Amino acid sequence: MNKWILLPTLCLMAVSFPAVAIDGVIEMNDDCAAFGCFTGDDPGYPITITASGSYRLTSDLTTGSVNTTLVQVTADSVSIDLNGFSVAGPVTCSGSSVSCSASGSGYGIDANGRENITIRNGTVRGVGNDGIRVCRGARLADLIAAENGDRGIDAQCPGARLTNIAARENGGNGISLGFGTSYLTDSTVYNNGGQGVFGGYCGNVLMGGNDGGNSCVAIAPNRCDTATDCD
Repeated sequence: MNKWILLPTLCLMAVSFPAVAIDGVIEMNDDCAAFGCFTGDDPGYPITITASGSYRLTSDLTTGSVNTTLVQVTADSVSIDLNGFSVAGPVTCSGSSVSCSASGSGYGIDANGRENITIRNGTVRGVGNDGIRVCRGARLADLIAAENGDRGIDAQCPGARLTNIAARENGGNGISLGFGTSYLTDSTVYNNGGQGVFGGYCGNVLMGGNDGGNSCVAIAPNRCDTATDCD
């Protein structure tokens, strides 16, 4: 066979299949986003996850647009290990009364309307809208959500469980939870433009400097700069 025919064929085959680690986890990164990381994912952002399973970042994901979503989840029962990497946009937020450089329609990780989503071990920062948006039965752990144009994390559907979260300097609420159905524990929610924690139950959470106070229900002692920070 002519090698000049064979080589392009092999290249096409190489980009047609997802990178799967030896532990069976599907890998995704900034490089594969350019041509589609796996079946159902079109070239460019967002990386779209259309099948249940376990996924892992192997690089940072970045965009210069406030209107670009970086990861879109359209399947239930998806686990995403950020693997210490960042999902990041161009927004910066700062000030004792938080002000952000811009806002837009892009999310860091958007799994709105999906069930049983797990996201852990990394940072989501600087996107135009919410850093992370999840729904029923979500499990979030070991995450930083910082300097996003709106909420750090939106988990307002029932049954979310969040632990070891740092939400700071977001333009809106640090973390929004479902009233009476979702829990935040062992976390830090500080200096956000809206409420620090909106809704849900919270315990062992450091809260302070949030422009709108907090409205979670304490299920264990929380740590606050002032009494009003724990309302």
